[in-house]
Amino acid sequence: MLIFLQEFCLQLFLWLLQLIDGLMEIFSAIAGVTNVNYHGQSVNIIEFLAGNSTVGTIFWCIFILAVGLTCIFTIVGLVKNMIANNRNISTIVGKFFLALLGTMAMLAVVFLGILIANSLLQLVAKIFQIGNSSKLSNALFNSCVGNWENGYNINKVDITSLSVRDIFGGYNAALFGIWPSSWKNNGMVNPNTFMYLPALIASIAVGIALIVATLNLAKRVYEIIFMYFCMPVSMSTLPLDDGARFKNWREQFVTKIILAYGAVLSVNVFVLLLPLIQQMSIPSIGSFGNAIFTIFMIVGGAMVIPAGQTLFARLFGAADDMHAGGGWLRSAYYGGRMVGAMTIGLAAKGIKGITHIARRKRESSNNNDSSGDDEKYSEESDDTESSEGGGE
Repeated sequence: MLIFLQEFCLQLFLWLLQLIDGLMEIFSAIAGVTNVNYHGQSVNIIEFLAGNSTVGTIFWCIFILAVGLTCIFTIVGLVKNMIANNRNISTIVGKFFLALLGTMAMLAVVFLGILIANSLLQLVAKIFQIGNSSKLSNALFNSCVGNWENGYNINKVDITSLSVRDIFGGYNAALFGIWPSSWKNNGMVNPNTFMYLPALIASIAVGIALIVATLNLAKRVYEIIFMYFCMPVSMSTLPLDDGARFKNWREQFVTKIILAYGAVLSVNVFVLLLPLIQQMSIPSIGSFGNAIFTIFMIVGGAMVIPAGQTLFARLFGAADDMHAGGGWLRSAYYGGRMVGAMTIGLAAKGIKGITHIARRKRESSNNNDSSGDDEKYSEESDDTESSEGGGE
């Protein structure tokens, strides 16, 4: 039974590692580190969406709308200046032309910023691959392997392409060759020293962290295109507020562009330090204590993956709208708890009401039975009295 349980835990761990590798591929594509295919062409997702012809057509329509808004805001600024008389008319008119020319200049700056940011992001990802070419699944497996056997090590295998029998080897069987009795120890690792609990906990934690980080990066793609459309409108308010709205737009756009750096850095730092953490142990505690130590370090490192986005955004002073730690997941969790509590409360009230109604019906039926007995008893008494009177 223990051997079957060990095989089941390892198979579950391998499935989770395959999921993690798939999430890493999606993460790299959405972050802009690797390209995606579109009609047979390899393109960067953000560069392609920003340069798409349909997106460009919508942008120019919004730009024409922004020109009209600029004229309206210029007239409003002139009217306000006539009342307050705190600005020169030439300054307001100059801001009008600056808004129109600035929109054209910012269009070039936006595309150039996206190209430079994606190029630097790919360079950062390549820098972390120096001397560390192992996949995240291999690093997680190696941190929980226990002892390698028969000359194998993590550099000679690809974990996600192996089966449970390849890793653990065969086992000796009893009871007509069906029931397993002991391992043959002819596989790649020692099944009795493999850390099953840390493996499952670590893989689940890393999977959740990658899902949250990938969702935030997917949200970032839409936000960049959204802010790209909003750029002419933010520039149109220049004659009215001297560029206050455009300043907010600029800060938010820069934050969204560099947000992927925090995610890529946090993932690569986690993969870089994980093999080193696996070699560490605390001498004063046993194997179970060191397994708990490994769990804490892996789960703590996994928490850095989504938190790295918020941390990197805070360095640039704009992380108020970031929930890289899974804020919407927490909201859904607490919302689910509230809904569950309300459901339980309503169910309890319903059961209480049904019980009360049933009790009242039972009491009324008992009262009817008792009243019927009283009537029967009174009728018998009347008959007895009448018979006694007749006898006399």
